[in-house]
Amino acid sequence: MKAEVCEVCGKPAEQKCSACKSVFYCSREHQKNHWKEHMKNCKAFKIAEDENVGRHYIATRKIDAGEVILRELNPLLAAPAQGTSPLCLNCYCLLEKKTARPCDKCGWPLCENCKEHGDECFFTTKYRDAKVNIAEFGIPHPTYNCIGIIRALALKEINPDNYNKLINLEAHDDHKENQRLDDFNGTAKFVKRFFKLDGIDEKEIIRIAGIIQINGHEVPTTENSHVAVYDEASYFEHNCKANCSKSFTESGGILIRAALPISKGEHLTMCYTDPLWGVTNRRHHLFQTKLFNCTCSRCSDPTEFGTMFNALKCTKGNCGGYMLPSTFITTTTPMSNEKLPDYTCGKCQQATSWELIEKQLEEIGIELTQMKKNDVEICKNFITKWSKVLHDNHYYLTDVKMALVQLIGQQDGGLPACSDEILSEKISLCKKLDELLRKLVPAEIRIRGLILFEVHAGIAEFGRRQGPDELRGMLMLSRNALAEAYQLLRYEPEILPEGKIAKIALKNMKEMDVIIKTLCQKTASPM
Repeated sequence: MKAEVCEVCGKPAEQKCSACKSVFYCSREHQKNHWKEHMKNCKAFKIAEDENVGRHYIATRKIDAGEVILRELNPLLAAPAQGTSPLCLNCYCLLEKKTARPCDKCGWPLCENCKEHGDECFFTTKYRDAKVNIAEFGIPHPTYNCIGIIRALALKEINPDNYNKLINLEAHDDHKENQRLDDFNGTAKFVKRFFKLDGIDEKEIIRIAGIIQINGHEVPTTENSHVAVYDEASYFEHNCKANCSKSFTESGGILIRAALPISKGEHLTMCYTDPLWGVTNRRHHLFQTKLFNCTCSRCSDPTEFGTMFNALKCTKGNCGGYMLPSTFITTTTPMSNEKLPDYTCGKCQQATSWELIEKQLEEIGIELTQMKKNDVEICKNFITKWSKVLHDNHYYLTDVKMALVQLIGQQDGGLPACSDEILSEKISLCKKLDELLRKLVPAEIRIRGLILFEVHAGIAEFGRRQGPDELRGMLMLSRNALAEAYQLLRYEPEILPEGKIAKIALKNMKEMDVIIKTLCQKTASPM
């Protein structure tokens, strides 16, 4: 076996870089001295390219679940979401006419607490001969659709290196089926006219708009979510069962972790859409927003790894089977006349047309959106009603079950006021959801963390109603769920609900450790 040697002095070495695990040092001093050089290449992945997925990352070594793969402190670009009402361009809070305060330099309105804002201030004062005047509030304002673009054009002058990184990202600005191209063209003409940009080609503006569309991440850390484009994080490949998860920092940075053990040579993936939507909705959304038809392993398997996430119960009497199409991989373009496959029972082969099933699912979806929120009984009634039609793991039922487990215990008196039956139902639902999420969406750490926190609370309360021996065992089970919830949520910022729960989880673990230790000592004490 080849002996490892220090990168600095060439002597035999055993210490290695904890991040990339590929470079060795004989001492901490030599590692510290070499960091400025090594940091440029210190990664657990490398970029690759092929004609199917374009530029993407592959692991250069084995990566452990939970390991932080990438941190980016700041995005290349951040901007309000498209179609927003007037908001403060510093903190992204919505503005009202009485609370808006125009910037003294450029006129873009800010809230009462913010004095400075983004590079649109520099750009506006340089290229406009008059201040911006926003007069209407509370309704979507088209002028705000240009903020990301003018921040990018300002970046071109202020930080050319970062602008080059941005402009070289995928844009799909020449994709004929990009339904937003007309909007981009209109925005480009508006920007040139509004800011008198005779020297900038409309194609450059359209490309920037496409880059924001394709590479933008919704960042929930501001009062109203904003969109951010990152440098290295933009090259993670999509998969509906991703092996990496993302978190955001309070300052708008991004942190990527491995959700599963990743082997050397494996692609690094994250999910570009809502992974708890049904496959048809996921694929439609990906085509509309990212302009590709997803054929990942999850979308290619009608059973979604045996979870039956899209399945309906057989319509033939008491068959007891479940219906799915032979494939969901269909062309989703508006011009397609593709014949869609029937939903067929895997047990008796009863067939129902795709169109009839989709019509029924649409009706259920409308009922779901119109449901009264935060009501335990209404959730239970929906589950009871549609469990007669849908598989227990169906995405509509899963959506309501996740709401239900968080609602149980929020009523007056909390969990102690719940009956044993209701408490058992909460615990059972949490366990089933946890099993489903682990199999289907292991990278959805925020959802998984919330479910584990809920089950810990339910088990702990149930344990308190038992004898001392049962209590100790139940508390240990509760503590295990709590510890896993904390590990999943530990990097979430405290301004988000998940970050607040992580803080509570850490506090609860310490308190439970004291209680469990006391119970163990009492058990061990002689009579």
